[in-house]
Order: sequence, then C-alpha cells, then structure tokens
Amino acid sequence: MRLLTRSIITLLSLFLTVTSTSSRRLAVTTNHQADAARFTGQPAPPEEPLSLWYRRPARQWVEALAVGNGRLGAMVFGGVERERLQLNEDTLWAGGPYDPNNPEALAALPEARRLVFEGKYGEAHKLIGEKMMAKPLRQMPYQTVGDLQLDFPDSKTATSIINYRRDLNLDTAIAGVTYEINGVRFTRELFSSPVDQVVVVRLTADKPGHISFTASMQTPQKATVETEAPDTLVMRGVSGEARGVPGALKFETRLRVAANGGKTSAEKESLLVRGADSATLLLDVATSYKSYKDVTGDPEAITKQHIAAASKKSFEALRREHIAEHQRLFRRVKVDLGVTDAVRLPTDERIANFASGADAQLAALYFQFGRYLLISSSRPGTQPATLQGIWNDSMTPPWDSKWTININTEMHANGIGDDRHWRAHGEASLGRARLGRSSQR
Repeated sequence: MRLLTRSIITLLSLFLTVTSTSSRRLAVTTNHQADAARFTGQPAPPEEPLSLWYRRPARQWVEALAVGNGRLGAMVFGGVERERLQLNEDTLWAGGPYDPNNPEALAALPEARRLVFEGKYGEAHKLIGEKMMAKPLRQMPYQTVGDLQLDFPDSKTATSIINYRRDLNLDTAIAGVTYEINGVRFTRELFSSPVDQVVVVRLTADKPGHISFTASMQTPQKATVETEAPDTLVMRGVSGEARGVPGALKFETRLRVAANGGKTSAEKESLLVRGADSATLLLDVATSYKSYKDVTGDPEAITKQHIAAASKKSFEALRREHIAEHQRLFRRVKVDLGVTDAVRLPTDERIANFASGADAQLAALYFQFGRYLLISSSRPGTQPATLQGIWNDSMTPPWDSKWTININTEMHANGIGDDRHWRAHGEASLGRARLGRSSQR
C-alpha cells in the first residue's frame, strides 16, 4: 500500500511539469472574462467530498475539467461570457492506414548481423537506421476534434459575478458551473454519457426567460461547419496529415439544441437561443474508423443514431442512467482517511496548504481522481487510454499522445496510468502547486 500511495502521489505531483501545447491554429479566446469582470462572494463548497472545485473559470487547457465516457471526451472551461468544450473522440488520429515496413530491411539483415558479430556496432547502428527501421519512423499522433463554444450575450455587460463555482463531482462524473449575475442564478451541468454515447449540457436559470446563447464550433482540422436545421449544427472534416501519410479519417460532430421556451434559430454556422427558460444540448462525434486497415465507416449515421436515441429521453433520465453506470465502476473502491474543515476550501487552496498536514482527505481525493480519469478515458469496447487518456487539444501533442508498450501499457494495466497522461490533467486540474517531491523517468 505504501508503494502504491507513493507511486500515485509521484505521478500526480508530476503533472505540474507539463504545460499544454495548444493548437496554435485554433482561434479561440479562453475565458478572458476573468480579467474583464469582478468575481465576488463566497460560494458554498460542493456537498460531495470527492469533488474538485474552484472560484474561477479555467484559463489554460490543463486547468479545465475532464469528462469522458471512454470514447467521447470533453475539457470543460467554465467560462461566464464563453463556455469552451474542447472535444476528443478516441479514433480520431492523423493519417490513415499505411504499411510501415521498410522494403530494404530483409536484404540488409545479413550485413547488419555480420557487423554486430564483428563488433562494428557503430556501423551496424547506422545501417539499421538507414535500411531497417520503419517508414515513417514515428507513429501517427492522436488529434483534437476541435471546440464547441457557447457565447452568452447577457454576460458580456456584467460588472459583477457573484458566488462563482466550477466543480467536478467524481462520484457522479458531472461537471458543474454556477454563478449569479444581475440577480439571476445560472447553473450548468455537463457529462459524457457511457449509456447514451453523447455529451450532455444542461443550462438553467432560477428565473424564466434568461437562457440566451450562441452555439458554434471551431477546429484546426480541415472541416466545414453548417446548420442542418434550426436546432442542429454539424461539423464535418478529415483528420490531419502526418509524416507523409495523408489524413484519411472522416469525422462528424453533431449538436442538437432543445430549448424550453424562448426562440431558437439558425445562422449559417451557428445556432441561437434567446430568452429560453432552460436548454439541453446533445453532442456526439464519430469517425469513419472501422479497423486499423479500414476507414470506410459512416460517421454521419453514427452521430444521427446516437443523437436521435438520446433525444427521446428526458434530461433527468439521461442524467440518472449516466450516474448509475459510472458509479457501477467508481464505487468499487473507497478510501477513508478522515475529513477536516479543509474540504470546504477550493481545491487549489487545499493544495497550497497541504504542507500543514491537516488535510489527509486530499490524498484520498488524489487517488480517486486517478481512478476517475482512467474510467472516463477507456471502457470495454473503446480504444485503450492514450498517454493523455482521451483528452488532447493539439494536432501535434507531446509524445504524439499515442500508445507505447515499453512501460505505459503496464502502468495502465495496473490502474496507475502513464505519468505523462496523469500529470497533463490531474495536477493542473487539482491545482497548480506540488503535493510532494517528484522525479522524471
């Protein structure tokens, strides 16, 4: 147990050493309202102790909160003027089917052996590098789908944002945002359902007629965005090229908006909701991937099927079934190290105060957050978790965010996960301060 605890704390404390390599081509402003508006008040902490929570929106990708159903992931920024959901689908990789075998390898093998047996290791190394290594030498990178953006026009003129709270409930796998502007309390709930295979966003206010937003999409991929109906926005594209291998994976992102009251309309590349009482957004992403050698799938058929099926359920049913399926896995393990008043502080403040030694529950939160990430990034029937789980905002991520088998597979199989994956998300999401001494491999 001591070794496991040391490993988990080491992995999670390493997160701070990695910064996000965001897609430079993605023209997205990330929550500058933190500088433009004044945050006031003292929001109450979440009732669930296994929660991460903060008093400000995320400014960087690594500060956003991760939700995922094993296949479909989103990073939730929690902005007031603009909510950004950075999206991933676990089969969207650069390139397409290709044969990495070097056609000169077989002919070079006898000479390579001779050089090795004669102790001419430098010459053997050079020959093997030129004639026997794969072409291309590196694998394809895992890539981002892009972003869903929700712009809230009524928030742009706010001079005061009261009792803002952004949180992630690990027990329910639901991210939340709450705040008050001009006497109106706004609430968001966001989750990626493993049951219905869609990302669900629920927008409510405690007074009628105050839900207004514009939904749009952006991506660094080669793609088009258009409205298909007054309530439907679609982005279609193809994966990027990498190392001489052309992009071959088609993908589609489909959003349907169901507003209660108000008016819903469509422009060429966006959906507008004005004066609604509430709204439920259903989003899905799919690709043409069928196998490592077959990319002839129909992403449009998949997204339409998932959205149509989920649209038949109420938000309450979507939420209830999502929670039950998540808890079936998450509640298999419990860790009780006691609870102190420190649990009432935002997560980043708890980490800053951790050296005082009065917050053992933070270690339990750390442990359970690691389990949450792995449950959310890989499930039966999905692709294995990559070096960053399922979350990646870049076209060229660190280490390509790919699979490697020298150590990463073993670490995932043991439930710990690769250090680069966990430190890329957990530490920055928990807070930007070290919990313990760490070392690089």
